[in-house]
Amino acid sequence: MRRSCLYVLLTISIVLVTRPDTARAQRVDAYLSEDSVYVGDRFTLTLIAMHGFAEAPSFPSTDSAFGDIIPVDLISAGTRFMDTDVRLDSAVYEVTTFALDTARLAPLVIGFGGNSVTATTAVQELPVSSIVPQDAEGIRDMAPPVEFGRPLLPYVLLGLAALIVAALIWYMIWRRQQSDPPPVTDFIGEDLPSPAETALRRLRALENTPLAERVQVETFYVELSDILRTYIEDRLFIPALESTTTELVRDLVHPNVQHQIPAGIPEQLEQILSLADLVKFADVTPSIPEGRSALEEAVTVIQRVEIKFDQRAASETFAKAGE
Repeated sequence: MRRSCLYVLLTISIVLVTRPDTARAQRVDAYLSEDSVYVGDRFTLTLIAMHGFAEAPSFPSTDSAFGDIIPVDLISAGTRFMDTDVRLDSAVYEVTTFALDTARLAPLVIGFGGNSVTATTAVQELPVSSIVPQDAEGIRDMAPPVEFGRPLLPYVLLGLAALIVAALIWYMIWRRQQSDPPPVTDFIGEDLPSPAETALRRLRALENTPLAERVQVETFYVELSDILRTYIEDRLFIPALESTTTELVRDLVHPNVQHQIPAGIPEQLEQILSLADLVKFADVTPSIPEGRSALEEAVTVIQRVEIKFDQRAASETFAKAGE
């Protein structure tokens, strides 16, 4: 019904308006799409400006105050030229209201000609219907509380947690009561290679790997990443194989680990492993020189870490001898 009235008013205003003076705005109007609404309903507000300026009018933004009418979104905006000197601009907003009984649409200011000239819409009131039934006699008393049975699940979970804690405590006590395990030297056979020896042997095997094809490049970087992660896990006892590159670097800069490795090692590892991640997950194909350089960097990382460990071992041996 409101929409039909809007079209009629627009037609009448176009017919009645004489040739406008281009120095000021001729007319601004605001139209609501509904005669009455319920609290929280969505409806539309249309602002119309008929003027003689060449510039488009400045309609209020959705952050502006519309009184009791709350703008939700700007649905559309358009322009229509009536003749060479008259243009009709409009803006349609989706709005709502949470007012009781009556919602007041405040005067809205529309600017023209760079906002040097403004015009204001008229105040409007929109009836707002209550969602309370008309035959309601009044506010009812509060209903009595509903009795619910006590849930058993929290108690079951609490009991299981207590059993788990008790089992862990018993296991720790049992482990302490056991005799010390036999030393490694009691095993028959040759000593196992150190983590560095194993890693360097695997890196030497990669030196002759061809990098001409995509499959060869991907295999090379997967193996390179696995060698470095396995070495770090065996040497520093960090779960490097299960960690992402970011998580691994974060563990390496932790105070409990950082003092065990030379400065700059986390950054070197991050550069190599990040390149390997790009090859595996982003289909990046580095050049052959980049692959050889990454291999040399991996060897340097292992050698620097081993030098640090040898220095620490020598220092500890010297301290024990002094005691």
